[in-house]
Amino acid sequence: MVMWIRTYDESRGLWQYFEGDDEGRVLRQVEVRGDDGTPVTAASLDEVLRFQERADIATVSRYEQRYGRVTEAGLAGWEEAPHAGTLSAEAFEGVWLDASRALGAVAAPPPGTDTGTGTGTDPDPDPGTDV
Repeated sequence: MVMWIRTYDESRGLWQYFEGDDEGRVLRQVEVRGDDGTPVTAASLDEVLRFQERADIATVSRYEQRYGRVTEAGLAGWEEAPHAGTLSAEAFEGVWLDASRALGAVAAPPPGTDTGTGTGTDPDPDPGTDV
């Protein structure tokens, strides 16, 4: 079962939004600066794994520079994080869409579509190059 949560990282001043699976893995992650609402991360595990399967390290690197990285730490203990709470799928998708667009993505899936792995970000994080 997919879950959507929000926490606040006080040390970095970031709101963090996570989509996680029933094993606590982060599937998608958004980070937004708390002071001005600027997105800094909109990363998808599915997209990174797709690039890695193709052994396309250069594309993985460009993707991570543009969209950030998905945490590998998982979601265990998220309930104790400051301002932690659950979100609806629709609320997460709204944050995901806004952050993805701001960081350069083309589109995101509309609410009500499969949110387990689909991210909607541009599969080529650097559309000016051939991969």
